[in-house]
Amino acid sequence: MTIELGEVADRVGLVCPPEEDFYHRYVAGNPYLGGRAALLARWLDDDADRGEIAAALGVPLGSLLRSFNDTAPVGEPIPFAYRGIGFAVTGMAGVCDDIVGDRYPRFGAPVTLRCYLTEPGRLPQRMHEVADWNFMDAGRPGFLGYVYGVRHARTLYVAGLQSDLAARYTYLFQGRGEGTDVRVGEEVSYRAAADLAAEFGPYVPALRRTYQRYWIDILLAAILTWSAGADITDLALLRFPLTAEEDTPGHVVHRIYRELPDRLGWLTRRVRLPATEHTYRTTTLAQLTHSLRGRLGPAARLG
Repeated sequence: MTIELGEVADRVGLVCPPEEDFYHRYVAGNPYLGGRAALLARWLDDDADRGEIAAALGVPLGSLLRSFNDTAPVGEPIPFAYRGIGFAVTGMAGVCDDIVGDRYPRFGAPVTLRCYLTEPGRLPQRMHEVADWNFMDAGRPGFLGYVYGVRHARTLYVAGLQSDLAARYTYLFQGRGEGTDVRVGEEVSYRAAADLAAEFGPYVPALRRTYQRYWIDILLAAILTWSAGADITDLALLRFPLTAEEDTPGHVVHRIYRELPDRLGWLTRRVRLPATEHTYRTTTLAQLTHSLRGRLGPAARLG
């Protein structure tokens, strides 16, 4: 069975989006990019080391990465609450740096959602910044993580849920591991985990209570909040092939892209493109809201 454009009554089957040059429309020929179009068309879809590219171009790494993640206007923050804590989500109808590789199916229209903590004083801003080594925050404080993918008809097809703060840096802030790259001004530099723990260790309990323990659900809540004003009725999560390391119960990638849809009984949908086919696990937004069991609530409009 094929789901035609705009049909959502039957959410299991095959979707065949119309053929188009996705990359040209949203990158190489994107009028929003102006003079940056040639730069992004040359480098955005290249897996070369970003630091080496920045050095070759003679620009700070932060400036380069912001260009890669600023491909359309960013919408105003939409507030929501999860477990009584205030957050916000912004939407951007453009691609982000994660378009590189084969885990970003290219059909429909791109969407990048950013999630922020909006309650001042819970965590120091510097804690958010050091973990944002790919400069995704779009200039707003409290950046936590992001969601990227495309929308087609009334479905948001998510290719990735990402939070370096939750998935890696929370543990580094406890002195685990040897160290990692962190954001410092407009550049990225290496810091030992022991140094990070000395600076941020005292804030880890608050980070865990506020965000890290619940970060996947919080990003799902951000999707629901944004989708309410975007005429979206369904969520689809890409089921991409996992590496041997990822395909292990307990691994964060396995938890998101295998255990989550299996546990909640999401259905299966295939998206057929001219040269390939992708598998997604799908749910309705109403079912997703129910799965959060009332932990998602409204928040006061941001000032």
